[in-house]
Amino acid sequence: MPVHPDLLRRFPFFEPLSRADFERVARAVTRCTLPARRTLFRQGAEGHRFYMIISGTIEIYTGLPPNIRQFNVLNAGEWFGELSLIDNQPRSASARALKPCVLIALPKKDFLWLVSTYPLALFIIVATIQNTLRDRDRAFLASAELHIQQLEQLYSTMLDITRHRERDEALEAIRERAIDLLASAGGDLYLYDERKKLLMSRAQEMLAPSIPRPGKGCAEKAYATGRACIRAPKRSNVFELAAPIKLVENDAVEHTLGVLCVYRASDGAPYQEHDKTLLELFASQAAIVIENAQLYSLRVEKARRDGELNAARIVQASLIPKHPPPLPGFQLAAAWEPARKVSGDLYDFIELPDQTWGILIADVSDKGMAAALFMASARSIFRASANVGGSAGEIIERANRALVQDASNGMFVTAFLGILDPKTRRFSYVNAGHNYPFLRRAADASIHDLSDHNMALGILADFPYPTREISLDKGDLVLIYTDGVTEAADASGELFGEARLRQLVHELESASAREAVDTLSDRISAFTGAEPQSDDITVVALKRT
Repeated sequence: MPVHPDLLRRFPFFEPLSRADFERVARAVTRCTLPARRTLFRQGAEGHRFYMIISGTIEIYTGLPPNIRQFNVLNAGEWFGELSLIDNQPRSASARALKPCVLIALPKKDFLWLVSTYPLALFIIVATIQNTLRDRDRAFLASAELHIQQLEQLYSTMLDITRHRERDEALEAIRERAIDLLASAGGDLYLYDERKKLLMSRAQEMLAPSIPRPGKGCAEKAYATGRACIRAPKRSNVFELAAPIKLVENDAVEHTLGVLCVYRASDGAPYQEHDKTLLELFASQAAIVIENAQLYSLRVEKARRDGELNAARIVQASLIPKHPPPLPGFQLAAAWEPARKVSGDLYDFIELPDQTWGILIADVSDKGMAAALFMASARSIFRASANVGGSAGEIIERANRALVQDASNGMFVTAFLGILDPKTRRFSYVNAGHNYPFLRRAADASIHDLSDHNMALGILADFPYPTREISLDKGDLVLIYTDGVTEAADASGELFGEARLRQLVHELESASAREAVDTLSDRISAFTGAEPQSDDITVVALKRT
């Protein structure tokens, strides 16, 4: 397409040309159009033409989408493409239209003729290149200085927010420092609520009473894409900048905790790309601060709970007899080993009104604090019922009726209550759904179960609990225990079991009550090895001497 000479006169490097040479150039050039987003040439391609812009906007860039780096933006009256023609090298950058363009193209041979015939034209072109490079250098230095200032500010800002260990204080400090760092009028910090599946604002500040709080669009986009985003005023009258708060887990997987959002009034300066980078850097560091604050909160809460549990353990331990009562002709020994800070197991020695002694062992169906509280209540109930007197069955029946009223959340108690009369050597007992104690007869080394098919306590108020009775001869041993003994497991999951316990009782021919308890504890420890104790272990041994 022919080019009108007046279009060429817009470019200063044609001024030195004679009329004939100007007409020669006018015949050599061609006019071309380029739609928006169309690439004219790519980096590395051979250069064939020199281009002059009549209208529109051209972007000069390096790299490939999406990782391109903008080098320059040219408008009407500017030119490009001369370097590869002068040094006869491939294009050092790519060129594409940002807006629809009208260009004038001068072929390479005619361009080289122009700059070799008219040195002044070459000087004008080279001077423009120098000015462009000088402007680029200045812009680079200014950008570098700004980057250094931002990094210094970011460093001091990070030092400030890391001081806060309390979660709420840390969140507020992060929001305030982000506002300062980005020279903004206000900001929000959103954390993702897994239960509600929403970004929930945890800290916010209004720009002013007359300016509405910005919507969540920019924040939601940053959370969804994992990248910072800028939103210019359209429906709202603020500039928004949002960046995801991302935490990198140990397996290098990113976990987005929420979004940090700042905003400026529409009459202020819009956010730039370097602002996005700065907020992203700050948000990544803020993620660590938030995580540390959350861990600190967990540690504080754990310390508080541990303190409560330790206090509860001390109180509960005070309810356990420190020493067995001295009983003429008998030995008593016991061990109480909670699996946790507190226990659902209990043993007790209760002196009864008729000078006999109640030997009680019980186990609540649950574990932890709830079981410990229920067991403390059950101990009081057992003692109150025993103080009224009566047979073992009558004591258990009274206790059961009270426990039915107190039981909650399906908890119940298994118990074994034996009443020893040291004078008559008679031992009466009731087994309320508990593990069967073992009786070892010294006369023939036989092992007997003190079994009964009764229901646990706290389930059915009117259940009858009949009393059984045996006599204890010299050397006889009764071993009472909770299920933590038989259910102790080794590394493979195998249980200690009743068979091993029965065999152990058989071996306790000459052992005292204390030795029987200690031997059982040692045998369980050897069996389980390094495996943690999974259940409370309580043992009571009674031996006639």
